[in-house]
Amino acid sequence: MAKREQTKRGARHWISTALQLVAILLIVLLLRTFVIGTIYVKGSSMEPNFHHGDFLIVNKLETLVSAPERGDVVICALEEGAYGGENIIKRVIGLPGDEIDLRLQEDGTYRTYINAEAQTEPYIAEEMMDGGDISYPFVVPEGCYFVMGDNRNASTDSRRLSIGSIAKEDIMGKVVLRVFPFRSFGLIE
Repeated sequence: MAKREQTKRGARHWISTALQLVAILLIVLLLRTFVIGTIYVKGSSMEPNFHHGDFLIVNKLETLVSAPERGDVVICALEEGAYGGENIIKRVIGLPGDEIDLRLQEDGTYRTYINAEAQTEPYIAEEMMDGGDISYPFVVPEGCYFVMGDNRNASTDSRRLSIGSIAKEDIMGKVVLRVFPFRSFGLIE
């Protein structure tokens, strides 16, 4: 009888452990799907702020419950036709309804204007040499965002007809934390 009781307790313990593991896996799956994500940076389009190989944490929930703001660094899902349907990291420059103008300056560089106001962009790598192949001024469609890389001279972004403005539903989340390299670990502002 003691052996039988021991077997029952062992079975209950195994079932309890299995249920706990299933609950943990379900919670992790829900968190991964709707709350947090990760991404490795590929390429140099966001230098000097993000580099090839950086490992980042993305807050997916923030873009589900609120709209991205100008200056946010976001992860965008590209359609299958545009560069193979991959995800890109870019900075939000223009909001729905904004008029974006990249004006050629006397020195051959371009300056960003939003709603006819010149922008100060301390995060860019160097002066912009290419305005892209869209027509300016460009009005960002409702429900869409104009995104550009910080390294404007090495970034394929909303300045290109092949990318264009990004629909809100294609913004997968806001970058909130750099995990790797460890020497650069920290929150993204």
